[in-house]
Amino acid sequence: MSKAVLWTAEDAVSATGGIVAGDWQITGISIDSRKTRPGDLFIALKGPNFDGHQFVAKAFEAGCAAALVSDGSVLPPDAPALIVDDTLDAMVRLGLAGRARSKAKIIAITGSVGKTGTKEALKYVLGEQGKTHASPASFNNHWGVPLSLATLPVDAEYGVFEIGMNHPGEITPLVQMVKPSVALITNVVGAHTEYFKDEGEIAKAKAEIFEGLDKDGAAILNRDNLHYFALARRAKELGISTIKAFGTDATADYRLFEANIVTGGSAVRARVGGRDLEYFIGCPGEHWVINSLAILACVDQLGADVVRAAQDLADVTPPAGRGARHILAINNKAGAKTGQYVLIDDAYNANPTSMMAGLKLLANEKPEGKGRRIAVLGDMRELGAEAEQMHRDLAHPLEHLGIDGVFTVGPMMALLAQELPDDRHLGHFDAAEDAISTIHAEIRDGDVVLIKGSLGIYVSKIVSALKSGHTGTAPTSN
Repeated sequence: MSKAVLWTAEDAVSATGGIVAGDWQITGISIDSRKTRPGDLFIALKGPNFDGHQFVAKAFEAGCAAALVSDGSVLPPDAPALIVDDTLDAMVRLGLAGRARSKAKIIAITGSVGKTGTKEALKYVLGEQGKTHASPASFNNHWGVPLSLATLPVDAEYGVFEIGMNHPGEITPLVQMVKPSVALITNVVGAHTEYFKDEGEIAKAKAEIFEGLDKDGAAILNRDNLHYFALARRAKELGISTIKAFGTDATADYRLFEANIVTGGSAVRARVGGRDLEYFIGCPGEHWVINSLAILACVDQLGADVVRAAQDLADVTPPAGRGARHILAINNKAGAKTGQYVLIDDAYNANPTSMMAGLKLLANEKPEGKGRRIAVLGDMRELGAEAEQMHRDLAHPLEHLGIDGVFTVGPMMALLAQELPDDRHLGHFDAAEDAISTIHAEIRDGDVVLIKGSLGIYVSKIVSALKSGHTGTAPTSN
């Protein structure tokens, strides 16, 4: 079945201005020539360390239908294109036009933790009830949001957009583009504290999401969070009258009564929008239980079917890098299988709150036979002045939760290594690639291995190596 037309040349010119070459239509948008598919509009963005104009020819080789450029000299002869003064500005305009023409019910999500997983779960449960569009991956910044809006299909019934930030003032222009009817703040905790004085400032920045919310829309907040009242007060100041809460608190509109967390997910009993529900979410962990209430709150406030959404949560699994479980074989040198272990891929990002969630998830696992619970922990980034102590402080929960062994990766995790007893610390490495062979050699039949760290420490390389069976070159641990 052929894809629906997303933009025609005439529509794109109307939205962005510029000079059009050829009469074309596109079915998708790409900003990476390596991921360009036939029918895409390739947008040649410029950044401090790259220029997409260098890859225009490769995009056409990959089958793009047209290119959006600011330098027409890079175009192949007679290539269909749209030539503008600034490609990022043109993409923003395309995103604004995409939002303006859409009649979809829109959700915007922000928070210190849980944004992407919640977005993906909402995409799934709403997608079972109508055509749903969502931000791909973590496209939540000044280029990710307009790109996500520019790819919003005209006939979408629902849209779910993730909005992130590292500094004050970054959410406001993005949410004003998205114009949601539901705004969700998953949580406010100590992430990105390098750029903020305290958590109160982080909460104030997250509250910017209300500045683009329809006054008749709904703000959905975590009732268990310390900043709930400050967030609710800010929403009221901006004229938002519908403020709904989720959590364990007795006053929450979407309230958790009980949860049984098992290896394959969590059985939940909760009150959702005035009715008692029992459901299963296919993601293990306390954080996913609470996030499931936020998901159902969004569904309810959009007017979609909450009962069906609750049933569909059973089919939701963690995205890659955010708690996805893999059962991997252990092979001898001849390639014969000698056992297996569980790998929990939580390598996308980390802060103290998400680190604790990951460790609790690991502690809840029941290794097979003589298997152990092993944590591979990389640095938590952007924590400011308290970063050193926050890393050292992980020693106590690691002991309390009964984690059997710990590998540490990165300069900050070296501080944790100093706090761990020798029988629990399995090795420290300055870089992720240095750790691969030692970790691979250490894993035994029945083990459960959690890999967790901030994006910039690249512990995802360890995940990829273990999944592929690559052992790396043996280094010497410190």
